[in-house]
Amino acid sequence: MLSQEWKYTTHLGALERFKNDLVYRLRKRVFDAFMREFRPGAEARVADFGVSTHRYHPVHYYFETLYPHKDRLTALGREGSYWYEEVFPGLKYVNCDLRSIPFPDDYFDFGLCSDVIEHAGSRAEQRALVEEVCRTCRNVLFTAPNRSFPIETHTFVPFLHWLPGREFRLLLQACGLRTFASEAMLNPLDGTTLLSLFPRNRENTLLRVTRPLPIKLICVSRMTTGGPPRRNPHASGEAQGISLKENFNLQGSQ
Repeated sequence: MLSQEWKYTTHLGALERFKNDLVYRLRKRVFDAFMREFRPGAEARVADFGVSTHRYHPVHYYFETLYPHKDRLTALGREGSYWYEEVFPGLKYVNCDLRSIPFPDDYFDFGLCSDVIEHAGSRAEQRALVEEVCRTCRNVLFTAPNRSFPIETHTFVPFLHWLPGREFRLLLQACGLRTFASEAMLNPLDGTTLLSLFPRNRENTLLRVTRPLPIKLICVSRMTTGGPPRRNPHASGEAQGISLKENFNLQGSQ
């Protein structure tokens, strides 16, 4: 049985396998976008930022399964998922908080941060995570569930996540979904909010990968200037250096 601490979505009982199979197909499209956008060579240093400890379905370790150059792949997480090195020979696992990554600036050439940001806590904590990932990696593909989509994909409850944060969490508690009623566990983002988290020296592009339904935000972030990332003091509703490939119906942040 999954621990409550690391239970990321509502368990659907007999439909759980079906749900995971569908999500795996979606994440395979994310992997294809990663390879298409970055075209990493065999010698490129690649990181998967925020791996899961769960082993019961490949949806939780899809990138490690699909990426061909495992001897150049580093998986980073804070759940003690040391089994990755056994299952994927050549891969290196590093246990760490993604707001304090033990690698120097620009160490990785390419990286993936898949469905992690919404679990990082407050907007300030989410920004700290994004900035630290960007500090260590020149090119990163970030994903997160799209708050503008009418169904919240962790709880499978429609529309409640469009409410202000306090009301959203109170209603989750009333529905018996206490695991997800904490901001530290679930803090949904729309596209505008995601883009506002990036430091100034990045060029960020939202990709249209999950059409026709904008279930997931997929953002490619590339470093544009030298030096360590700096927080953008003006980031709020709009971020700097942004181009859009998706005509999302973007809602304002909470």
